[in-house]
Amino acid sequence: MYIGGWGRSGTTIIDNVLGAHDGVFSAGELFHLWQRGLINGRRCGCGEPVRACALWREVLRVAYGDNPPDPRQMVVWQREVARARHTSRLLQRPHPLSDVTARLYRAIAEVTGARLIIDSSKVPSGAALLASMPGVTGYLLHVVRDPRAVAYSWQRPTRQLDLPRPALMRTHGPVDSTSHWVFWNLLVERAARAFEARYLRVRYEDFAAAPADVIGLMLALAGMSPASDPFEEPHRVRLGGNHTVSGNPSRFRAGLVELRADEAWRGELPGPSARAVTALAMPLLHRYGYPVRVDRAGAPAGVPG
Repeated sequence: MYIGGWGRSGTTIIDNVLGAHDGVFSAGELFHLWQRGLINGRRCGCGEPVRACALWREVLRVAYGDNPPDPRQMVVWQREVARARHTSRLLQRPHPLSDVTARLYRAIAEVTGARLIIDSSKVPSGAALLASMPGVTGYLLHVVRDPRAVAYSWQRPTRQLDLPRPALMRTHGPVDSTSHWVFWNLLVERAARAFEARYLRVRYEDFAAAPADVIGLMLALAGMSPASDPFEEPHRVRLGGNHTVSGNPSRFRAGLVELRADEAWRGELPGPSARAVTALAMPLLHRYGYPVRVDRAGAPAGVPG
């Protein structure tokens, strides 16, 4: 199941909650395995560097044997043919990168025994690659969030926890964030045509309001009905360890986690920024059920993921 959409939309926490169910493996942002995990040496969700993690070493061995792809060549391929803007082209003309990634998915299933793999890469071109992937049944989960909340989240300094040295994640201004929000969501919708009944669009706000119910819809999309349920209360879920290769710092959360909507943006996003975001996102606001005018009252922060 590929999660598509623009960042700061709750995809990481959704990925982690799905991965807490029996038979489901959360891979994190697998698109970034090559650059962030194998070249930059970032940490796996288990705490070890990805290239030293026993599980990922075994996955790569099963997938490629003694001749694994050169990570640098993979990154060159991704930059040349698998950027977001290449989504439509990949839907029309599959690239060998699709086969390389299919081998990776199949190896994950073999090593972990999972019946469902979650890839929260978000990049629309990754969904296009999955649509024509040999030997892999793909599902597309499209996650959207109010673009004003997204813009606010992107401008906040956030610690990057998987680097060898302390650093902050990249930030985006309101206009840049919203331009990406519109472009990426439209491209995910374009890719969705190739999935037909194997596509589901979910709003972060609906997930935060009824997380167990919405997660149930996501699992049902892939025909999954796990025997165990990590939810201990309607808004509290117990997360175990994971082997995510990349993602929001919230992927390192474990234990009992409370799921509440992060609504701090309503009181803290400056008015001019909110108006600029609203104007840029106007066509998709209506499509996704977001109001043009919003309550600007302050609200507590939750778990954006």
